[in-house]
Amino acid sequence: MAITQIKKAAGTLGLLMFCMACSSTKRGGKAQKLMPGTWQSQPIVIDGDCTDWPSPYPNYDAKAMVAYATSNDQQNLYITMQTGDPLTQIKILKQGMVVSVDTGGKRDPKFQISFPLQNNEDVSDLFTHAEDDKNSGPPQLSKSVFQKLKKSAESSNQFSIDGFGKCNGVYMVSQTTPCGIVVKLSIDEYKQLVWEAKIPFSALYNTENITAAYAGKGISVCYAVKGFKNPNGKTSENAPMPMNNGNGAMGGGMGAGGRSNSMPMAGAGGGGASRENPAQRLYENTKTWKHFAIAWK
Repeated sequence: MAITQIKKAAGTLGLLMFCMACSSTKRGGKAQKLMPGTWQSQPIVIDGDCTDWPSPYPNYDAKAMVAYATSNDQQNLYITMQTGDPLTQIKILKQGMVVSVDTGGKRDPKFQISFPLQNNEDVSDLFTHAEDDKNSGPPQLSKSVFQKLKKSAESSNQFSIDGFGKCNGVYMVSQTTPCGIVVKLSIDEYKQLVWEAKIPFSALYNTENITAAYAGKGISVCYAVKGFKNPNGKTSENAPMPMNNGNGAMGGGMGAGGRSNSMPMAGAGGGGASRENPAQRLYENTKTWKHFAIAWK
């Protein structure tokens, strides 16, 4: 796929996120098997720094290439997602991401946070070609891709929330929302994109502090990332392809403390995969669900 085609695909995208991406087509679906919840003894600081969280993150979606975790204390639900995969980072920062919450522990979320918001920034400068001929050869990530993505992360300063009643709307990240929702993302020194959110239980259950009666109550969180529109009009079902990140290493990066939180991309091989278009995953939509139980001290 030529860089001009990637640029064209990005330029034809609308500004609106696929707000209901995590919703089930069947309302009131059956409850999912719940994972144990995690009690948060100390409040998480929402600053785009993963050091408040376990390393590595306890959950990983290999298809979406994201690691994720949740926890709660008596006042708040804490949510985080992390990826060191550069193609996934590009999709999140350019296409946006929707995180949805179903307080029934199913796949029918009422509450949604869109952050970052989709934008029409040019993505062609994130790629280069392996061959001298600019019109042939598969695109490669440029050597400066992480610096450019880091800058894009720093400029992701708006988010929207839906399903929270009078709190619904678009806000600046630095703004105090009426319902106390806080979000932040960054690309850290290990080239990991770290996404964090704090949602007060008052916004989910209309109660300032949960009690022991909430222990074991099912709750679900979905992370939805939208792919770019494929110029060929086809949705790719291919496995992830190798991608050189510009410094000779494969994408993936390391997590906090030098440990990998989000697994690296598939390794390069000598077969046909290395000759395939490595940017194909830019066109793939992903949804990652976590169903867990509210924890109690």
